[in-house]
Amino acid sequence: ECGGVAELHGARAPEVSIGDAAAFDLAQVDGAFLDPARRTAGHSDTRRIASPDDYSPSLRLAYAVGERLPTGVKLGPGLDRELIPDVAEAQWVSVDGQVVETALWFGALARPGVSRAALVHRGGERHEMTAAGDAPDVDVQPIGAYLYEPDGAVIRARLIGALGARLQAGMLSPGIAYLTGDTYAETPFAQAFRIVEALPAREKDLRRALAARDIGRLEIKKRGIDVDPASLRKRLKLSGSQGATLILTRDGTGRHISLLAERC
Repeated sequence: ECGGVAELHGARAPEVSIGDAAAFDLAQVDGAFLDPARRTAGHSDTRRIASPDDYSPSLRLAYAVGERLPTGVKLGPGLDRELIPDVAEAQWVSVDGQVVETALWFGALARPGVSRAALVHRGGERHEMTAAGDAPDVDVQPIGAYLYEPDGAVIRARLIGALGARLQAGMLSPGIAYLTGDTYAETPFAQAFRIVEALPAREKDLRRALAARDIGRLEIKKRGIDVDPASLRKRLKLSGSQGATLILTRDGTGRHISLLAERC
């Protein structure tokens, strides 16, 4: 699907035309917005299309439009970054913590000096981080008093390092999207947790530690560790009266760690 916006003359409202991108007369518009279909046609039993060449319109056609006109292209949040043209601004969008789309902007719609952006809608408010390119990760540092889990849009845009610099926080472990620091800073771009204490990583010892702390309601978060939170929660046989968050991950040495935490 393609939408085109005709030129605005004086006070007259812009005209919007909608049609099939493959047959659209681009000479009649001054800009375009494309929303390629990424599922097979039909009302039931549809499937996701794997190859961008089979999108409707294809990415090849969408990018060709972007070479001619100011253009926006709405795509899925899991778009292969290798498919993003160097000339486009790539913007990942999340709503209340859920990454919902990737938008590519071409020509006059791409902001000067911006090729990566994370747009976060949270609690009815809009916040954005932008950068000229992928941000290098900040240095790894020991576990501090706080742990930050970056919003998915920040992770997809590879702006974790830029966020870490803002928060005066370091990477908890190389390649794992957790930041840590001793200073709490409120931010819409990450969920903050206060680290209560480190618990044993061995499952049997962890179960005993949680029981000793009267924990019966447990939110389990994990990165860099192959574990199913729902199955682990059942095996822990929790029966206490208190609630907590358990973060399972690795530290800077690659060692498995279990952190008892509370949301800030």
